[in-house]
Amino acid sequence: MKNNKIFERRLELSSKFLEMGQALIKEGKEKKDYSITQSGNFIILIAGLILEENDVVEFSNLCSMFSAKKLLDGMEESNSDMTNFLKNKADSESYDDFIKRINKLRGGDKDTPK
Repeated sequence: MKNNKIFERRLELSSKFLEMGQALIKEGKEKKDYSITQSGNFIILIAGLILEENDVVEFSNLCSMFSAKKLLDGMEESNSDMTNFLKNKADSESYDDFIKRINKLRGGDKDTPK
């Protein structure tokens, strides 16, 4: 029973996303604005993803990884003090040393990686 209500709600939302996406695509084409058109395409993608919970989770993970990569790429390009610090630590510290340092910060056993 509950699953049927959840699926019905997802269908309702999917339909609304499709309508919004189509409206943005139409507006983007009329105004020759590629960003608006692409935004409509993204919303239509979400309309399809929302129907299956696993698809939403996987897509969310992909977006998170993409965002993290963009952030790290930006940090690397900026050549900031923090980026240089992180690079030096990554080069000089072993995995076990890193885990020990984290455990020490957490108040755990300093000598044994968990």
